[in-house]
Amino acid sequence: MCGNGGMRPRHAELFATDLDDEQLYRTIDRFLMFYVRTADRLQRTSVWRENLDGGLEYLKEVILEDSLGINDELERQMQSVVDTYQCEWADAISDPEKLKRFRSFVNDDRPDPSIIMTSERGQLRPA
Repeated sequence: MCGNGGMRPRHAELFATDLDDEQLYRTIDRFLMFYVRTADRLQRTSVWRENLDGGLEYLKEVILEDSLGINDELERQMQSVVDTYQCEWADAISDPEKLKRFRSFVNDDRPDPSIIMTSERGQLRPA
């Protein structure tokens, strides 16, 4: 867990082994909700993990051993996220009024008057 690419790549760390599917899902759910609850806004998991007091061992205690007694709550929170999830794109394409906003992004010969194009190196691009 907690690896990333980008400007400061970081290898992921082995968190747990020999989990069946159900244990794996619960572990991921707990991890994600604990991260959401404790990380700074927009903080990547790798940076969060590097700054986490106690490091990987502490994280294992919290997630795998329930050392804080919060795993049931973390699982309930994740279930709430799953239960209330709505795909914005599916919603947009099923609503004709919302779909009209994307007219210029489909194969339509009519120009969108709100998009002004300019030429750069022989190619058109939005201004």
